[in-house]
Amino acid sequence: MWYIYNIKCDMHHIGGHVMKNKYGCIGFVSLLGLWGLYANEPLFLSFFTFVIFFSYFWVTPDEMFVDTLKKCSTIAFFSNITITVIATFAFSYFKLSSNPLAGGATLGFGISIAIFVLLSFFFDLKERS
Repeated sequence: MWYIYNIKCDMHHIGGHVMKNKYGCIGFVSLLGLWGLYANEPLFLSFFTFVIFFSYFWVTPDEMFVDTLKKCSTIAFFSNITITVIATFAFSYFKLSSNPLAGGATLGFGISIAIFVLLSFFFDLKERS
């Protein structure tokens, strides 16, 4: 057990620096924006908004920080479910898509990601001031 504990502790060290906050890894989602540049797909460029999460590597994750992220993710999750249901019914009722569930899920996912990013940015600004 002692060996496994030491491996776990060593995994948190990056180049001699201790990673304070694993939530900074959310920033790696922004790499999908590079695919948008490469494949000339403008929808993928919105993933560049996740770059702001790289700053979380240097934030000490106190209780308020973790609660704020939980609040943002909860609001984003319920907005995803709500938007997916409403959009799926709308796409199906008005015959706007050949696959209404895929369209509704895509719309719900995209809007909920935007809500999560904007809320976390807003609460971060509010906490810093």
